[in-house]
This record gives sequence, structure tokens and C-alpha cells, in this order.
Amino acid sequence: SSGINAEYGDLPLNVSRETLQQNKLLRVIKKKLVRKALDMLKKMSDEDFKKFYKEFGTNIKLGVMEDHSNRNRLAKLLRWQSSNDADESTSLESYLERMKEKQDHIYFMSGTSRPECEKSPFVEKLLSKGYEVLYLVDPIDEYCIQNLPEFEGKKFQNAAKENLNLQDSEKVKETMEKLGREYDVHPLRFSRPS
Repeated sequence: SSGINAEYGDLPLNVSRETLQQNKLLRVIKKKLVRKALDMLKKMSDEDFKKFYKEFGTNIKLGVMEDHSNRNRLAKLLRWQSSNDADESTSLESYLERMKEKQDHIYFMSGTSRPECEKSPFVEKLLSKGYEVLYLVDPIDEYCIQNLPEFEGKKFQNAAKENLNLQDSEKVKETMEKLGREYDVHPLRFSRPS
């Protein structure tokens, strides 16, 4: 097994903990070690990563919450239960690949278990319209999402929010055309045609 090797000759040896924490060289070492570790995780086989994630997934979620400079790299490592597959968890990148064409949000539902999330009328509505929903069943999941407002330009949307706006594109288009014929619509005024 390969490890991370770091040798630095300029590190002071007889110093207090406070001095070490503030040492610029140590910050550089930390940054490089974190990046190297993240690169190693990306190169893991799927099987090895599943084992790793089972043990350390919570730590990756904590990293998303605490390590702002590596948030996007860590977010790519996250795995979630999803309506797409009952057995396998999914990455956010895979979710994005399966998104509907004009979908603006990554939908999620929080609950104490997958069956609880699946029974939600909000989730049922999304699923009936062909949307995938992430199931946040670990207590830390919702905090993680709150610290990750978007991924690759797509915002996260809680399926249980009252203002969830699911547009039936054909119905909306049809209604807008009908309204357009009935009303002369201008940005500053509305008037009925004569």
C-alpha cells in the first residue's frame, strides 16, 4: 500500500503548538497533503472506494462543511442514496448526467430512512414527473447540503419546500400562448385587446 511521504527541512523543531499552527510552511504542507490524499481517492477502484466511503463517508461530509477551499473536490466524492437505484448510491456527477433536459435543481428529501423518504407525497410527485430524488437519511446529510448550496451550477432543492415549482412544460406553454392571445402583454402595462 502506498502512503503519503512529506519531507521538509525548513520546519522548526523546538516550538510550541501555537507556533506550529501558525507556521506558513505547515499550512503549505497541509494543503499539499490534502490535495494529494484527494487525488489518491479519485484514483481508487470503485470497490476500494465503496469500502473507504463506508468507513469515512461522514468525514468527507464534514470536510465539505469545514474545508471551504476543497469543498468542490470533496463534493465529487460524496455518495447519496437515490430514487434511481435501490441498491447502489450515486455521486452528484452521475445525478447530473441523468437530469432532465431543463431541470434546474438537484432534488433531495430528508428523513430517518429510505422508506420514509420514498413515502413522502412530495417525492411521489417528483418521481411521477420523472425526476430523480436524493435521499438524505444520515443525520449529517442535511447539514452537508446546507454547506453545499450548489454543485456544478445546479442548486439543491428540498422536495418538501412549499415553494417547489414543477412546471409541466407543455401545460405552461399552452396556457402562456392562450394568455398571450387574450391579453396584450407589455412589461409595464396589461390591457385587453379591443
